[in-house]
Amino acid sequence: MNERRLQRLQEQIKQRLAEVLQRDLADPKLGLVTITRVEVDSEFTQCRAYWSVLAGDPAKEQRARRDSDSVLQKARGLCQRELGKVLHTRTVPHLEFVFDEGIRSAIRMNHLLDELKQERHARGDTEDLPPSEPVPDEPRPLG
Repeated sequence: MNERRLQRLQEQIKQRLAEVLQRDLADPKLGLVTITRVEVDSEFTQCRAYWSVLAGDPAKEQRARRDSDSVLQKARGLCQRELGKVLHTRTVPHLEFVFDEGIRSAIRMNHLLDELKQERHARGDTEDLPPSEPVPDEPRPLG
């Protein structure tokens, strides 16, 4: 399949899945799920929808992830049917929901970098920190 067409179909699938999850699923166990990306194989037979879920703390995140995964697996057939209605293709790919570990890793990395920055600031070590811009004492005239 043409790479450009494949990318367009992936974006269309991503948008439609987000709509279905937001509007058509009324399960209270489904957390704040976001479809982060969609990958479709070149034969258009398999579709992986990567998702993430937001929660306040790690304990709640594990529960939200587990509950949301259960809801998504049960709703796979509904989502696949809804995709069939909007895709202008002969076949509809087999849909699989996969938790996106990359988002959680990026959040964890940012948290670790913030902690490192705070530790360095507390020690007075500003060697590797980016220089901050000086704040002007009085406003400068424009133009």
